[in-house]
Amino acid sequence: MAPSRATAALLFSAAVFVLLSGARSQQPYGTQIGDCHNKHNDTGMLGYFCNGAPSCQSYLTFRARPPYSDPASIAALLGANATNLAAANSASPSSSSSFAPGTKVLVPVPCACTGRGRGHYQSNVTSYVAVPGDTLLIIAKGTFQGLTTCQAVQEQSLGGKPPESLLAGQRLPVVPLRCACPSAAQAAAGTRFLVSYLVDEFDEVRAVAARFGVDAAGIAAANGLKSDGTIFPFTTLLIPVKSPPDISQLRSPPPPPPPPPAASVPAAEKRSNHAGVYIGVGVAVAAVAVIASVGAVLARKARKRARAGAAVATTGKGTGKASHGTTSAGEVSVTISEAFSSLSDIKSSLKVYTYEELTAATDDFSAARRIGGSVYRATFGADTAAVEVVAGRDASKEVELMSRMNHFNLVRLTGVCHHRGRWYLVSEYAAHGTLRDRLLLGATEAPAALSWAQRVQVALDAAEGLRYLHEYARPPCVHMDVRSGSVLLDAALRGKVCNFGCARAIRGGAGEAGPPREFTMTSSIGGARGYVAPEYLEHGVVSPKADVYSLGVVLLELVTGKGVDELDGSRGDPLAGLNALTTGDREEEGDGAALEKLEEFVDPAMAAGSCPRDAVVMMVRLIERCLRRDAAARPSMGEVAQYLLKLSGISGDSWRSSSEYLRSSGSETASQRLAR
Repeated sequence: MAPSRATAALLFSAAVFVLLSGARSQQPYGTQIGDCHNKHNDTGMLGYFCNGAPSCQSYLTFRARPPYSDPASIAALLGANATNLAAANSASPSSSSSFAPGTKVLVPVPCACTGRGRGHYQSNVTSYVAVPGDTLLIIAKGTFQGLTTCQAVQEQSLGGKPPESLLAGQRLPVVPLRCACPSAAQAAAGTRFLVSYLVDEFDEVRAVAARFGVDAAGIAAANGLKSDGTIFPFTTLLIPVKSPPDISQLRSPPPPPPPPPAASVPAAEKRSNHAGVYIGVGVAVAAVAVIASVGAVLARKARKRARAGAAVATTGKGTGKASHGTTSAGEVSVTISEAFSSLSDIKSSLKVYTYEELTAATDDFSAARRIGGSVYRATFGADTAAVEVVAGRDASKEVELMSRMNHFNLVRLTGVCHHRGRWYLVSEYAAHGTLRDRLLLGATEAPAALSWAQRVQVALDAAEGLRYLHEYARPPCVHMDVRSGSVLLDAALRGKVCNFGCARAIRGGAGEAGPPREFTMTSSIGGARGYVAPEYLEHGVVSPKADVYSLGVVLLELVTGKGVDELDGSRGDPLAGLNALTTGDREEEGDGAALEKLEEFVDPAMAAGSCPRDAVVMMVRLIERCLRRDAAARPSMGEVAQYLLKLSGISGDSWRSSSEYLRSSGSETASQRLAR
């Protein structure tokens, strides 16, 4: 019997649904390029999955920069045809025809499905010889600019061996570059090519779609994103196009103009009252910077700290976790629907829990479920989460900020609840708790202390998360409560920044539109004692450089294993034994006394010989820069992240001793290597 018209229509609708569903799940957008010890295969970090033609013509994009500035050199690096590359960019194939530094160019490459099982699309015609200082992450994000991933290079070029097995001069027989072929659904819709587009710093999905003349929904579907989803530099975005792309489509709009010069900061009446709270770590920095007068500096700081103690006792500021400057104690009556201008926007990215759901998941917020403070471990079926009980302040701004964030090194907010004046924030669970707690536990040998390589990785993770807030969030934000207790460690001991209650947006000024500036002012001082930057404490200056200062304190804790209170100058200058090292690489002159002091400086909980001495010196140099009293003299968070990325290349339990490393490096000093 022939099917009825209604049945036929139903079958047709089902077929269309299946076809469209296939189109919407084209490829996952991967952002975990820095997580080299985890394959993240389900996120496509090993390559785009084969789901269409076995091979095709595709296009990569690449930013020209020395020594890859002309068609010939770029083609040689990426395994492309120099003539075809030059033609795609209206350039001459000769090596004398160079692109301006930073110019994004089109690179035509063949793309094919490789591997067993599901397989991955890749362009595998290029190889690479590692140079001194290379790590898999530097190769992936630096040399190849995100066209490959450390996971893919480890899997195919190192045969699955750990990233630390990479050696200078080692030839990687294949570097898998990220490309893809159109799926059947895309081909049916007219797509002929997929462009592996390198995301720029200020790119957005809709803006990229407009430049290529395609639908933003098509790009979002091809990458498993929302049309307004966040995209990040050093990642590739697949662009489905119906005709060969044109170089004019790669021209990004100019970045926002630079912020206006910082205005002079007016003197504050409380300067004399609070200058002394610049304790402990400030003393350590002074000892490094003013070696000749370290004794006098320590004495002066001790006197100021004593005066600060009286000020703290009077004002109540600076003791432990300070006030966030929101509301006085008591319950906040605002409801979820009143807190947000569009409740539907919050519901689209977060789950709104009922209070009953949270009490069931936490066993009625039992003491056995308490992780620390007002945070509880919750179980929702097979999933584990953390629930923070927020009392006495309105958390709506914090929720809005966290709902917009999407970065591996920032704790992800998954849900929210409001009940009888209290907010309940549900976020991803960190199996190893806070960095502060882990450092304290490491001293007791249960669990094992963090290794040097793990500490450098956690430092890099924290810097990358804060860099996202400073440079890529819209609007840019500063955390203003960076401390070892605000860095969580997940099951893989990767760092994730949390505690955004003090976070502030950096805008053009009160009530002003336009590009952000470098700082803003506040009269409400928050943050934790010992981590607060002096310009914030004394003048209320809120800026990204305040986060850099606080991170410098965290780095000092990572190296020494000591808490802020233990770093207090009244208990001895923690950097006093490193003066020789920080002023001239004395260790290379065979100064045994300086090396002995260096051993005393490093956390004794780490296994003996687990970290190269020159790597510690490089870290100390970074700490000294981060902790400078003059905010303008501190590096940006991006510079800190790049510094730590270089440092991670010479860290790890399996590295040679410093003396062997120095001999193999010739007469080059640690500071010279760092300057590269």
